[in-house]
Amino acid sequence: MLKNKKNIELLKYIFVGLSTVLIDFLIYKLLINFIFIYLSKTISFLSGTLFSYQLNRTWTFKAGKTKLPQFIKYLIIHITSLVLNVFINSLILKTFPKNYFLSYEISFFIATTISAIYNFLFIKILIFNNTNNQY
Repeated sequence: MLKNKKNIELLKYIFVGLSTVLIDFLIYKLLINFIFIYLSKTISFLSGTLFSYQLNRTWTFKAGKTKLPQFIKYLIIHITSLVLNVFINSLILKTFPKNYFLSYEISFFIATTISAIYNFLFIKILIFNNTNNQY
């Protein structure tokens, strides 16, 4: 039973994560045509962050009401993740030729994958891992 509930939690996290990535990607692709790429990535990433916090807190981890310390930790994790994400995205874009067909998509995917792993580990361990939520 314990293993099944943890699998469901992981599947929910993956679903929320994929939805978050979709939001991040669509906003990113829209904004890169109008504003600087760093600002585009920052806005798209933060939009996904707000979405993921709400869904992970209420649906994935069933953490109840928002608690200010919990939200602050979440923001700190996501701000460091944002820096990591934008840095990796920029670094990869610099490694591809400017005319490479999928350079934006590849850099987005790699940066998002690395920051998603970082986020899951820190969110699960530091924020939504209290004794009240154990199965």
